[in-house]
Amino acid sequence: MQERYEDRYVELTTRLRSVEAFCDFLAQGGTVRVADKDGAAFTEVTNVMLSRQRREAEAIRRMRRSLFPDRGDDDFPPLYSSH
Repeated sequence: MQERYEDRYVELTTRLRSVEAFCDFLAQGGTVRVADKDGAAFTEVTNVMLSRQRREAEAIRRMRRSLFPDRGDDDFPPLYSSH
């Protein structure tokens, strides 16, 4: 049971890191463009995506806090451990 508990924490932390990294990419000038259909002109949706991803990061943080109240927000275990 403890292993699944730890796995869930690592899963949420990894998702949070990924979303935050994408937010950093967008905030530093990255762009996102989409086309409504094949052959259509691309429309920039960077600001929409950045806002959406920031909300996603906050939702993951809240979920992690509620499921793991004993762990601090900055308690990120290393992604990989040496065996």
